[in-house]
Amino acid sequence: MTGPEQSTSPTPSNENGLTAPAAVPRPPSTRAGEPAPPGSSEGRARSFREHEVQRRGRRRELIGQMLVVAIIVLGIYAIVSARPFVPSSGPGPPTPGPPITVNFTSPVVGQVTCGNGGTAFTERVVWASSTSPVTTNEVSPRVYELFDGDIVTDNGVSANVSSTSLCAGDPPSGGGLISWYVVLTSPNGTIELSYTFDQGWTSVDHGPVNLPIANATSLVVVVDPEIAGKGYGLAVVGEASGSSIHGTVPL
Repeated sequence: MTGPEQSTSPTPSNENGLTAPAAVPRPPSTRAGEPAPPGSSEGRARSFREHEVQRRGRRRELIGQMLVVAIIVLGIYAIVSARPFVPSSGPGPPTPGPPITVNFTSPVVGQVTCGNGGTAFTERVVWASSTSPVTTNEVSPRVYELFDGDIVTDNGVSANVSSTSLCAGDPPSGGGLISWYVVLTSPNGTIELSYTFDQGWTSVDHGPVNLPIANATSLVVVVDPEIAGKGYGLAVVGEASGSSIHGTVPL
């Protein structure tokens, strides 16, 4: 007896009668955005890349932590090793004291005949008091504008003053501009000093120029042209032992 017949599939052949090689199965392909099958070359590459990204991230995190620790350590060292501030035991600048205020009486307006002819105008104000004693080297007189406080220069005037005359030579002249100087007289009326921008305080008899200013001392503004009641004032400014000196009066 013969067994059941087994069917066989014909082996494909080409036109020359040669047997064609069997087809080799291909690995399944992946589409973009789909995970690669485990064990495939594409899956291994992707796993490697992910591992590298994770490794680099951990490395950066470690470096950041180390930098933070280093900064903290340096800060602690700087605080511990810093030397405390010790003020110098040497002499320093004087401690500013309270301002010194000078009080004047209202001016007395007049005229004076000068030694070389002509006349000059005068405004005499009395140093009534000051909150602390001061000397002439510590103050400077100024003529200023009441409206805005601008200083009026003396135009390089020369103070022609003697012990007996407020204007012993030519009157102050600035070619139509205001020209002035100040004369200091003692409480008994003695002419002692003159003042200009260029020369400062000058003794009229070659004596000392740094004199204590007593109450009832007079400051006489010798000026041309007349400025009384025209918006000008007399000020004294300066400093004594760290305290500012200031006093004003309208002319």
